[in-house]
Amino acid sequence: MKNIRKSKVSLFWVWLADSIGVFLSFFFRRKRLTATHDFPPPFFIIGCGRSGNTLLRSILVANDQLVIPPESYIWPRAIRRFKAYGFLPWDVLSSMVVSEFEAYRAFNTWEINLFEAHQSVRKLPRSKQTLSHIFHHIYSRFSLEKGFKGRRWGDKTPINTIYADKILKVFPKAQFIFLERDPRDVVCSYVKAGLYEEYESPARFWKACKDMSVKLQKKLPEDQVLLVTYEDLVRKPEYEVQQICTFLRIKYSPELLNYWQKTEHLGDVNYRAHHENIKSPITTDSIGKWKGQLSQEDLNKISEITKYKT
Repeated sequence: MKNIRKSKVSLFWVWLADSIGVFLSFFFRRKRLTATHDFPPPFFIIGCGRSGNTLLRSILVANDQLVIPPESYIWPRAIRRFKAYGFLPWDVLSSMVVSEFEAYRAFNTWEINLFEAHQSVRKLPRSKQTLSHIFHHIYSRFSLEKGFKGRRWGDKTPINTIYADKILKVFPKAQFIFLERDPRDVVCSYVKAGLYEEYESPARFWKACKDMSVKLQKKLPEDQVLLVTYEDLVRKPEYEVQQICTFLRIKYSPELLNYWQKTEHLGDVNYRAHHENIKSPITTDSIGKWKGQLSQEDLNKISEITKYKT
Protein backbone atom coordinates (compact mmCIF):
# COMPACT_ATOMS: atom_id res chain seq x y z
CA MET A 1 0.00 0.00 0.00
CA LYS A 2 2.87 2.38 0.83
CA ASN A 3 4.47 1.68 -2.55
CA ILE A 4 1.20 2.43 -4.34
CA ARG A 5 0.89 5.69 -2.39
CA LYS A 6 4.46 6.66 -3.25
CA SER A 7 3.84 5.84 -6.89
CA LYS A 8 0.76 8.06 -7.00
CA VAL A 9 2.65 10.91 -5.34
CA SER A 10 5.52 10.51 -7.82
CA LEU A 11 3.12 10.53 -10.78
CA PHE A 12 1.46 13.65 -9.38
CA TRP A 13 4.74 15.57 -9.35
CA VAL A 14 5.56 14.42 -12.89
CA TRP A 15 2.11 15.56 -14.02
CA LEU A 16 2.49 18.88 -12.20
CA ALA A 17 5.93 19.54 -13.70
CA ASP A 18 4.69 18.74 -17.21
CA SER A 19 1.61 20.92 -16.71
CA ILE A 20 3.75 23.86 -15.60
CA GLY A 21 5.95 23.26 -18.63
CA VAL A 22 2.93 23.37 -20.95
CA PHE A 23 1.76 26.62 -19.32
CA LEU A 24 5.19 28.26 -19.67
CA SER A 25 5.51 27.11 -23.26
CA PHE A 26 2.73 29.50 -24.26
CA PHE A 27 4.99 32.44 -23.37
CA PHE A 28 8.19 31.26 -25.05
CA ARG A 29 9.12 30.17 -28.54
CA ARG A 30 8.95 26.39 -28.75
CA LYS A 31 11.03 23.95 -30.76
CA ARG A 32 9.19 22.22 -33.59
CA LEU A 33 8.12 18.59 -33.56
CA THR A 34 9.14 18.03 -37.16
CA ALA A 35 10.79 19.54 -40.23
CA THR A 36 11.87 18.54 -43.72
CA HIS A 37 13.84 15.29 -43.52
CA ASP A 38 16.79 14.06 -45.55
CA PHE A 39 16.15 10.45 -44.51
CA PRO A 40 13.39 7.96 -45.42
CA PRO A 41 10.23 8.16 -43.30
CA PRO A 42 10.16 5.59 -40.50
CA PHE A 43 7.62 2.78 -40.42
CA PHE A 44 5.68 1.42 -37.46
CA ILE A 45 4.44 -2.11 -36.85
CA ILE A 46 1.35 -1.49 -34.77
CA GLY A 47 -1.64 -3.43 -33.49
CA CYS A 48 -2.57 -5.11 -30.24
CA GLY A 49 0.21 -7.20 -28.74
CA ARG A 50 0.19 -11.00 -29.23
CA SER A 51 -0.86 -10.45 -32.86
CA GLY A 52 2.34 -11.47 -34.62
CA ASN A 53 4.07 -8.12 -34.11
CA THR A 54 7.38 -9.67 -33.05
CA LEU A 55 7.08 -12.28 -35.79
CA LEU A 56 6.81 -9.57 -38.44
CA ARG A 57 9.67 -7.62 -36.92
CA SER A 58 11.85 -10.74 -37.06
CA ILE A 59 10.96 -11.29 -40.72
CA LEU A 60 11.61 -7.73 -41.85
CA VAL A 61 15.07 -7.48 -40.27
CA ALA A 62 16.22 -10.87 -41.57
CA ASN A 63 18.25 -9.30 -44.38
CA ASP A 64 20.16 -6.04 -44.88
CA GLN A 65 17.43 -3.50 -45.67
CA LEU A 66 15.67 -2.55 -42.43
CA VAL A 67 16.39 -2.22 -38.73
CA ILE A 68 13.87 -2.34 -35.87
CA PRO A 69 15.10 -2.04 -32.25
CA PRO A 70 13.44 -3.85 -29.33
CA GLU A 71 10.24 -2.36 -27.96
CA SER A 72 10.41 1.02 -26.23
CA TYR A 73 7.48 2.55 -24.42
CA ILE A 74 9.02 6.01 -24.69
CA TRP A 75 7.29 7.71 -27.60
CA PRO A 76 4.11 9.01 -25.89
CA ARG A 77 6.00 10.43 -22.91
CA ALA A 78 8.82 11.84 -25.06
CA ILE A 79 6.34 13.64 -27.31
CA ARG A 80 4.44 15.02 -24.33
CA ARG A 81 7.62 16.24 -22.58
CA PHE A 82 9.08 17.77 -25.74
CA LYS A 83 5.90 19.77 -26.23
CA ALA A 84 5.77 20.76 -22.56
CA TYR A 85 9.40 21.88 -22.36
CA GLY A 86 9.90 23.05 -25.92
CA PHE A 87 10.95 26.49 -24.68
CA LEU A 88 14.13 25.15 -23.03
CA PRO A 89 17.59 25.56 -24.62
CA TRP A 90 18.22 22.89 -27.25
CA ASP A 91 21.01 21.09 -25.38
CA VAL A 92 18.79 20.74 -22.30
CA LEU A 93 15.67 19.76 -24.24
CA SER A 94 17.41 17.21 -26.44
CA SER A 95 19.21 15.65 -23.48
CA MET A 96 15.87 15.32 -21.72
CA VAL A 97 14.45 13.27 -24.60
CA VAL A 98 17.51 11.05 -25.02
CA SER A 99 17.52 10.47 -21.25
CA GLU A 100 13.93 9.22 -21.46
CA PHE A 101 15.23 6.29 -23.50
CA GLU A 102 18.12 5.62 -21.14
CA ALA A 103 15.79 5.68 -18.12
CA TYR A 104 13.35 3.19 -19.65
CA ARG A 105 13.52 0.09 -17.44
CA ALA A 106 13.96 -2.32 -20.36
CA PHE A 107 16.41 -0.20 -22.36
CA ASN A 108 19.08 -2.80 -21.57
CA THR A 109 17.49 -4.97 -24.29
CA TRP A 110 18.74 -2.45 -26.87
CA GLU A 111 22.27 -3.33 -25.76
CA ILE A 112 23.72 0.04 -26.84
CA ASN A 113 25.08 3.26 -25.33
CA LEU A 114 23.47 6.57 -26.30
CA PHE A 115 26.40 8.84 -25.39
CA GLU A 116 27.23 9.44 -29.06
CA ALA A 117 23.57 10.13 -29.82
CA HIS A 118 23.58 12.74 -27.03
CA GLN A 119 26.56 14.46 -28.62
CA SER A 120 25.33 14.38 -32.22
CA VAL A 121 21.85 15.64 -31.33
CA ARG A 122 23.24 18.60 -29.37
CA LYS A 123 25.22 19.69 -32.44
CA LEU A 124 22.25 19.74 -34.80
CA PRO A 125 21.81 23.01 -36.72
CA ARG A 126 18.79 25.12 -35.84
CA SER A 127 16.89 23.89 -38.91
CA LYS A 128 17.08 20.31 -37.59
CA GLN A 129 16.41 20.99 -33.92
CA THR A 130 13.19 18.98 -33.87
CA LEU A 131 11.87 15.96 -32.03
CA SER A 132 11.81 13.98 -35.26
CA HIS A 133 15.56 14.46 -35.68
CA ILE A 134 16.20 13.36 -32.08
CA PHE A 135 14.30 10.13 -32.70
CA HIS A 136 16.17 9.64 -35.97
CA HIS A 137 19.56 10.00 -34.29
CA ILE A 138 18.62 7.56 -31.51
CA TYR A 139 17.36 4.89 -33.88
CA SER A 140 20.23 5.47 -36.29
CA ARG A 141 22.63 5.01 -33.38
CA PHE A 142 21.08 1.63 -32.69
CA SER A 143 21.52 0.72 -36.34
CA LEU A 144 25.15 1.88 -36.36
CA GLU A 145 26.14 0.09 -33.14
CA LYS A 146 24.59 -3.13 -34.41
CA GLY A 147 26.60 -2.89 -37.62
CA PHE A 148 23.60 -1.93 -39.76
CA LYS A 149 24.66 1.59 -40.79
CA GLY A 150 22.38 3.25 -43.32
CA ARG A 151 19.36 0.99 -42.93
CA ARG A 152 15.90 2.48 -42.86
CA TRP A 153 14.56 2.22 -39.32
CA GLY A 154 11.20 1.30 -37.90
CA ASP A 155 9.55 0.67 -34.55
CA LYS A 156 7.52 -2.20 -33.14
CA THR A 157 5.85 -1.27 -29.85
CA PRO A 158 2.17 -2.27 -29.46
CA ILE A 159 1.26 0.61 -27.14
CA ASN A 160 2.27 3.07 -29.87
CA THR A 161 -0.86 1.97 -31.73
CA ILE A 162 -3.15 4.15 -29.65
CA TYR A 163 -0.75 7.09 -30.01
CA ALA A 164 -0.38 6.82 -33.79
CA ASP A 165 -2.09 10.17 -34.34
CA LYS A 166 0.53 11.84 -32.13
CA ILE A 167 3.36 10.03 -33.92
CA LEU A 168 2.01 11.43 -37.20
CA LYS A 169 2.61 14.94 -35.89
CA VAL A 170 6.30 14.04 -35.54
CA PHE A 171 6.54 12.02 -38.76
CA PRO A 172 3.68 13.06 -41.10
CA LYS A 173 4.91 10.67 -43.83
CA ALA A 174 5.36 7.66 -41.55
CA GLN A 175 4.06 4.29 -42.73
CA PHE A 176 1.99 2.01 -40.51
CA ILE A 177 1.57 -1.74 -40.79
CA PHE A 178 -1.41 -2.68 -38.65
CA LEU A 179 -1.49 -6.30 -37.52
CA GLU A 180 -4.85 -7.70 -36.50
CA ARG A 181 -5.61 -11.07 -34.94
CA ASP A 182 -8.75 -12.80 -33.71
CA PRO A 183 -9.24 -11.15 -30.28
CA ARG A 184 -10.20 -14.48 -28.73
CA ASP A 185 -6.73 -15.82 -29.50
CA VAL A 186 -5.15 -12.53 -28.45
CA VAL A 187 -6.64 -12.51 -24.96
CA CYS A 188 -5.77 -16.17 -24.40
CA SER A 189 -2.20 -15.52 -25.51
CA TYR A 190 -1.89 -12.53 -23.18
CA VAL A 191 -3.08 -14.53 -20.18
CA LYS A 192 -0.93 -17.54 -21.03
CA ALA A 193 2.14 -15.29 -21.28
CA GLY A 194 1.39 -13.91 -17.83
CA LEU A 195 0.95 -10.37 -19.14
CA TYR A 196 -2.66 -10.19 -17.93
CA GLU A 197 -4.54 -12.15 -15.29
CA GLU A 198 -7.98 -11.87 -16.90
CA TYR A 199 -9.48 -11.50 -20.37
CA GLU A 200 -11.32 -8.19 -20.21
CA SER A 201 -8.30 -5.86 -20.08
CA PRO A 202 -6.56 -7.23 -23.19
CA ALA A 203 -9.95 -7.26 -24.96
CA ARG A 204 -10.29 -3.53 -24.27
CA PHE A 205 -6.76 -2.90 -25.52
CA TRP A 206 -7.56 -4.88 -28.69
CA LYS A 207 -10.64 -2.67 -29.24
CA ALA A 208 -8.64 0.54 -28.69
CA CYS A 209 -6.10 -0.63 -31.26
CA LYS A 210 -8.84 -1.58 -33.71
CA ASP A 211 -10.44 1.84 -33.35
CA MET A 212 -7.13 3.54 -34.15
CA SER A 213 -6.69 1.26 -37.16
CA VAL A 214 -10.05 2.35 -38.55
CA LYS A 215 -9.16 5.98 -37.89
CA LEU A 216 -5.81 5.69 -39.69
CA GLN A 217 -7.32 3.93 -42.70
CA LYS A 218 -9.82 6.76 -43.09
CA LYS A 219 -7.23 9.49 -42.60
CA LEU A 220 -4.17 8.27 -44.49
CA PRO A 221 -3.55 7.40 -48.15
CA GLU A 222 -3.02 3.76 -49.11
CA ASP A 223 0.74 4.16 -49.30
CA GLN A 224 0.90 5.03 -45.59
CA VAL A 225 -1.21 2.36 -43.91
CA LEU A 226 -1.49 -1.37 -44.55
CA LEU A 227 -3.73 -3.89 -42.77
CA VAL A 228 -2.35 -7.41 -42.33
CA THR A 229 -4.06 -10.18 -40.39
CA TYR A 230 -2.05 -12.61 -38.31
CA GLU A 231 -4.03 -15.49 -39.78
CA ASP A 232 -3.10 -14.53 -43.36
CA LEU A 233 0.53 -13.94 -42.39
CA VAL A 234 1.00 -17.47 -41.05
CA ARG A 235 -1.19 -19.22 -43.64
CA LYS A 236 0.41 -17.64 -46.70
CA PRO A 237 3.60 -15.98 -45.45
CA GLU A 238 5.34 -15.63 -48.80
CA TYR A 239 2.45 -13.72 -50.39
CA GLU A 240 1.84 -11.50 -47.35
CA VAL A 241 5.52 -10.65 -46.88
CA GLN A 242 5.78 -9.78 -50.57
CA GLN A 243 2.85 -7.37 -50.16
CA ILE A 244 4.47 -5.83 -47.10
CA CYS A 245 7.78 -5.40 -48.93
CA THR A 246 5.99 -3.68 -51.80
CA PHE A 247 4.28 -1.37 -49.32
CA LEU A 248 7.62 -0.49 -47.68
CA ARG A 249 9.27 -0.15 -51.07
CA ILE A 250 11.96 -2.74 -50.37
CA LYS A 251 12.99 -5.88 -52.24
CA TYR A 252 11.45 -9.19 -51.28
CA SER A 253 13.86 -12.04 -50.64
CA PRO A 254 13.04 -15.67 -49.70
CA GLU A 255 15.64 -15.43 -46.93
CA LEU A 256 13.23 -13.20 -45.00
CA LEU A 257 11.22 -16.32 -44.14
CA ASN A 258 14.33 -17.89 -42.61
CA TYR A 259 14.16 -15.24 -39.87
CA TRP A 260 14.11 -17.91 -37.15
CA GLN A 261 17.74 -18.76 -37.91
CA LYS A 262 18.84 -15.18 -37.12
CA THR A 263 17.32 -14.17 -33.80
CA GLU A 264 20.46 -13.42 -31.82
CA HIS A 265 20.46 -9.71 -32.79
CA LEU A 266 16.84 -9.06 -31.80
CA GLY A 267 17.62 -8.11 -28.20
CA ASP A 268 14.36 -8.40 -26.27
CA VAL A 269 13.54 -11.79 -27.81
CA ASN A 270 16.38 -13.23 -25.76
CA TYR A 271 15.01 -11.63 -22.57
CA ARG A 272 11.32 -12.52 -22.91
CA ALA A 273 10.05 -16.08 -22.56
CA HIS A 274 6.83 -15.20 -24.40
CA HIS A 275 8.88 -14.55 -27.57
CA GLU A 276 10.27 -18.09 -27.65
CA ASN A 277 8.21 -19.06 -30.73
CA ILE A 278 10.28 -16.63 -32.83
CA LYS A 279 13.08 -19.17 -32.78
CA SER A 280 10.99 -21.61 -34.84
CA PRO A 281 9.60 -21.51 -38.41
CA ILE A 282 6.15 -20.06 -39.12
CA THR A 283 3.27 -22.32 -38.16
CA THR A 284 -0.52 -22.08 -38.09
CA ASP A 285 -0.70 -23.93 -34.77
CA SER A 286 -1.68 -20.82 -32.81
CA ILE A 287 -4.83 -20.14 -34.84
CA GLY A 288 -7.98 -20.98 -32.91
CA LYS A 289 -6.23 -21.85 -29.65
CA TRP A 290 -9.03 -20.10 -27.79
CA LYS A 291 -11.29 -23.09 -28.44
CA GLY A 292 -11.53 -25.13 -25.30
CA GLN A 293 -10.04 -22.32 -23.20
CA LEU A 294 -12.84 -19.76 -23.12
CA SER A 295 -16.21 -20.35 -21.53
CA GLN A 296 -19.37 -19.11 -23.21
CA GLU A 297 -19.51 -16.35 -20.61
CA ASP A 298 -15.95 -15.32 -21.53
CA LEU A 299 -16.81 -15.36 -25.23
CA ASN A 300 -19.88 -13.21 -24.69
CA LYS A 301 -17.90 -10.66 -22.70
CA ILE A 302 -15.07 -10.51 -25.26
CA SER A 303 -17.59 -10.11 -28.08
CA GLU A 304 -19.37 -7.34 -26.17
CA ILE A 305 -16.10 -5.44 -25.64
CA THR A 306 -14.44 -5.92 -29.03
CA LYS A 307 -17.53 -5.95 -31.29
CA TYR A 308 -15.63 -8.65 -33.20
CA LYS A 309 -17.64 -10.58 -35.77
CA THR A 310 -16.44 -13.85 -37.30
